[in-house]
Amino acid sequence: MRSSISRLSPKFIRRLEAVDTAAICDADKGTGSQAVKVMSSTITLRTQHLAVSGKKMIGIARTVQLSESEDFLAVLQGLDEAEEGEVLCVSTKNSTKAVAGGLFLTEAERKGLRGLIVDGAVRDIASMKENGIHCYSISVNPYSGTISHPGKMQVPITCGGVVIYPGDIIIGDADGVIVSDINSLESIIESAENIVAKEEAIMTSMKNGNGLHSLTNFTEHVANIKKGKESSLRFK
Repeated sequence: MRSSISRLSPKFIRRLEAVDTAAICDADKGTGSQAVKVMSSTITLRTQHLAVSGKKMIGIARTVQLSESEDFLAVLQGLDEAEEGEVLCVSTKNSTKAVAGGLFLTEAERKGLRGLIVDGAVRDIASMKENGIHCYSISVNPYSGTISHPGKMQVPITCGGVVIYPGDIIIGDADGVIVSDINSLESIIESAENIVAKEEAIMTSMKNGNGLHSLTNFTEHVANIKKGKESSLRFK
């Protein structure tokens, strides 16, 4: 487990809560480091009311690797061992039957977990919508799997098309889920905050009647591109 976990302080969590995943990705793109990994678009938000409210999922990855497809004993074990502030991340070996449901998410919320991510199917969507934490999954299936094979806990897993290590930082909102480490997030958080502030100012200006293109160097940028000159699109 990564030793930097303890640095995910309440103050830093509040800073992460104030920026969306898009701003974090833009800040990371600006560094060229690609330290932020974005889960596959097949990971879909199932607790829709949280997406509407704007509440984010921010926590420390606790990983679960199923040893047999369609068997969720490992998920129960991971849920039992999980601690407050964690996000339970489950790799299912391409399971199509449900390996988690409403009872699991309710227990996760009771224990103070920040969310549940399943690289496979879940069920009980109606009851999940009543929970106060997020659940992301690939699919939904009312038919559950078996409960006979223990898996592996706190090992690197592939979930949503990206590798997650125990102790990684997981951030999810209406746009999706991103994964990074604390050092990378600390290095780009200020840039992400600046991006959010600038976009809010631009949005206000547009609502006051100013066109989007007039607020950027769009015309100059296009002209430079056509002339083969190096250029970048930016806000004024």
